[in-house]
Amino acid sequence: MTSTRRSGLAVSLSAALLALSLPLRATDKQNVGTMQLTIGWGDESAFAGSRNSIDIGVADGTGSPVADPTNTLNVEVSFGERRLRLPLLPVERHPGMYRAWIVPSRAGSYAFHISGRLKGEDIDITSACSEKTFQCVTEPGEVQFPEKDPTSAQLAETVGHSQTRVQQAIDDATEARLISFVAMAISAVAVALSVLIRSLRSRRGRSLDRLAVK
Repeated sequence: MTSTRRSGLAVSLSAALLALSLPLRATDKQNVGTMQLTIGWGDESAFAGSRNSIDIGVADGTGSPVADPTNTLNVEVSFGERRLRLPLLPVERHPGMYRAWIVPSRAGSYAFHISGRLKGEDIDITSACSEKTFQCVTEPGEVQFPEKDPTSAQLAETVGHSQTRVQQAIDDATEARLISFVAMAISAVAVALSVLIRSLRSRRGRSLDRLAVK
């Protein structure tokens, strides 16, 4: 085997090993003018309640990264009817990569609407999680060990129920206190009336005694 063939084989093996060592992330690739945008999560799998990022890689027709520090890119994240707009900022030491940090708080389907200007071109595309694009957000219970913590949705539901019970207890206590105040007021009025009646009866008795003496 010649040295040239050995070198070629070594390069091929190195490339294969490098490809195997790189993390495989599900992404969505879309073309805008002369550029290709690669859209996905910074970390996969994406778990509810865990810090993550929305990563957008931009390359030209030759595959070279497109860096534009003056870009006006932003991403509108949607979950059901909820919306959140975030700026896409250049990633240091990674030309052509733009990122927005986020903590997806619920498991489910997310969509990213990327808009703005990059290198003088208008960007306006939408990408949603699916089996063919990037992963949807899941609960972390399947990989939690040794104990599985409640999900964020379960915690929110528990807090909501607790707040309802606390508010009901406060309302009941307020009603009971009001009833107690009313009862005390009625008792005070009754005592005052009793004292007044006794006083009137006493005065009337003294008046009759005086008339009898006369």
